[in-house]
Amino acid sequence: MEAQAAGLAHRMGLDAEVRRIAPLRLLRVCPWLGRVPGVPPAAPGHGLASPFPDIAIGCGRRHAGAVIAIKRLSVGRTFVIQIQDPRISSRHFDVLVVPDHDPARGRNVITTRGSLNGIDDSGLEAAAAEFSDLVHALPRPRVAVCVGGDIRDHSVGPGEAAELAGRLGALARENGCGLMVTLSRRTGPHLRSALAEACATRNAILWSGPGDGPNPYLGFLGLADHIVVTSDSVNMVSEACSTGKPVYLLALGRATRRRRLFLDAMRSEGYVRPFDGRLEAWRYTPLRETERVAALLRTRLARLETRS
Repeated sequence: MEAQAAGLAHRMGLDAEVRRIAPLRLLRVCPWLGRVPGVPPAAPGHGLASPFPDIAIGCGRRHAGAVIAIKRLSVGRTFVIQIQDPRISSRHFDVLVVPDHDPARGRNVITTRGSLNGIDDSGLEAAAAEFSDLVHALPRPRVAVCVGGDIRDHSVGPGEAAELAGRLGALARENGCGLMVTLSRRTGPHLRSALAEACATRNAILWSGPGDGPNPYLGFLGLADHIVVTSDSVNMVSEACSTGKPVYLLALGRATRRRRLFLDAMRSEGYVRPFDGRLEAWRYTPLRETERVAALLRTRLARLETRS
């Protein structure tokens, strides 16, 4: 969530400061109560005090109440932007930015294809240069494999983990390619173990966490000829498609209705293809929604300044 807010602030050209808070439990349940006098914007020690910023960007329902409270505490002076659908009326915000597979709509709602991120060409190139020595021995083509894992209603068991790892191992063997695999915090023990075994060859590199050194995720995206990403994460799919490289969806777990709508749209619009073990090449315009949204917001803010 922080990456989405920070990425948008950067694209808007803002001199941004990140404030990390512990959400107030009351506001996590009922974000609209941030409008009620006396309700603090976050848990004790939050540091959200006067002077309030000209612009505040929040992300996720659990932080929506803090953004609403900042609007109240600043007596309306702070322009508040909320990323992701908080499941309350958009009237609580100046602008609400939501993926178009979410239901929120309105005059102050901007919809996006997938989630926001800060990925651009210069960032990919810099990250690729940083980690190029790590992968120099891998054969080409090189495939970045971005693995998620357990979600709210599904945990990856040993059978599913073994099947996924086996498909990736077959990909490397049959195509003679090098694998650059990164795991997430949600990757459970069964999947970690299966992937560690599958990657125990000279044609694969596995990053499983901070104990393996700096996270090469962005570098692997920059260095990849192809990208395989598990289907459980809208964020990872969106980030992979921001590269303009061929992206393959590796099914993992059960997709919710909202995620199915997103994945179906990404397939129909040519961003992704189902993973079937083959490596193909196709082109599409990189998915760079953050820059588009930032441009729309800059225009809105300019209009407000003209009127004031």
